Amino acid sequence: MLWLLTGALLVWIYLSIRILARRRRIVNASGVFRCKVRSTSWGVEALGYRWPRRIFYAVWAHDVLVVYRRFALNEVLVLECRFAEDLEVAPSTLRRLGPCPLLLRIRLDDGAMVEVAAPRRACTELVGPYIAAQLYPSERG
Repeated sequence: MLWLLTGALLVWIYLSIRILARRRRIVNASGVFRCKVRSTSWGVEALGYRWPRRIFYAVWAHDVLVVYRRFALNEVLVLECRFAEDLEVAPSTLRRLGPCPLLLRIRLDDGAMVEVAAPRRACTELVGPYIAAQLYPSERG
């Protein structure tokens, strides 16, 4: 019985180390930024209309935003973007993104709208291939 418990404990430790190593590898990769993502229209069932409590991590791959969710970052959303509509200051109700976070509205290929909020220091990573949104931010907010 002791061998069985020891084996289960070793497996649990091994899996925990693997999860933490994967998370560290993703979080520290080039171009990855902390964010919160929500849907503002129909079409994206995986996202809610309210801002999530937890922080996501995202990275741009050409015109696709890859979003990692959950603690182990094992749930991946792939958002194929048509264009960025607006870059502005995020609402003050948004928490855990530092002072004065930015909000980028993105129109997806299927016509749905998604909002991505990120810390101000991650502006370049947030706009990704839509650098024009950074050059001419909206005065709203």
